[in-house]
Amino acid sequence: MSDTMSNAMPHTSEAASVLFKRVAGGYLFQAPNPWVFGRTSRYLVNEEQRAGILAIVTPRRPILRIAVVTIGALLWAASAGTIVWAISPHADPTVIDGVAIFALVLLPIYPAWVIALQRNLRRMQPFIAGAPRTDMRISNGEMRKAMADAMSTRRALVYAALWSFTSATQVFSLVVRNARHPLFSDLQSFVSMFVVVVAAGLVVHYLVIAIRKMRQNAVAC
Repeated sequence: MSDTMSNAMPHTSEAASVLFKRVAGGYLFQAPNPWVFGRTSRYLVNEEQRAGILAIVTPRRPILRIAVVTIGALLWAASAGTIVWAISPHADPTVIDGVAIFALVLLPIYPAWVIALQRNLRRMQPFIAGAPRTDMRISNGEMRKAMADAMSTRRALVYAALWSFTSATQVFSLVVRNARHPLFSDLQSFVSMFVVVVAAGLVVHYLVIAIRKMRQNAVAC
């Protein structure tokens, strides 16, 4: 029980940093759009309402949930690639094949995301039904800063390590394939290079957060 609680705490802090902002008279709650994209609804809530909403959006076993979602997404991506490869007349992947794989991967993700959001919003109704609406908002910059502040040094280092591994695997793939498929000679090399660049950027991002956290801890001590 204590392990579950301690694992959930960082995720609770990160969820709170995205959804809530401390304001005069309570908290600004920025509810997600039920269709993912578009205008959000914003409410002024008290401490009790905030706690109830956080209990809904924070998974009880966050690590297990992340693992299941990640494995499921990877398996479906591999399946999508296999399906397109099986029906495509091309020996090597083309741009059209890449677009088809991308579409197949995203096709089930969006409906699943919408269903999960709408389910959570229905569960939130008892907490926001009587809450006054407001025109105040949480900017993207404020959310990024709050998430960085809520993230622990350990979690930032774990994320940096995971993205380092992702970047390294793609670099290895490019090196192995280079003899038959030189860089930028086919769709897969473009995709791999894109992943390398994005992953490297995220490594730097999380390392900066970890270094800043360590410096803050050193000053506090």
